[in-house]
Amino acid sequence: MPKTTYETIDTLLKGVQDDVTDSEHVFKLRTARQLLVLLHEREDAGRQALDEVELDAEARDRLDRLGYLE
Repeated sequence: MPKTTYETIDTLLKGVQDDVTDSEHVFKLRTARQLLVLLHEREDAGRQALDEVELDAEARDRLDRLGYLE
C-alpha cells in the first residue's frame, strides 16, 4: 500500500498505464511517472538542505507550518 502522496499518484498512473494499449498514451504516462520521481527527488533534496542549515526559530516555525519540515 502506498505510503506517500507520490507513491499513491505513481500507483494510480501505473494502473492506468498497465490498462492502456495506445503506445502514445503509454509513453505519456511513463513520462509523467518519471517526472513524478524527479519531483520527489527534488523535494527530498530540499528537505535535506533545510536540515543542514541553521534557521532562526521564526523561520523554522514558518517552514514547519507550511509542511517543509518533518
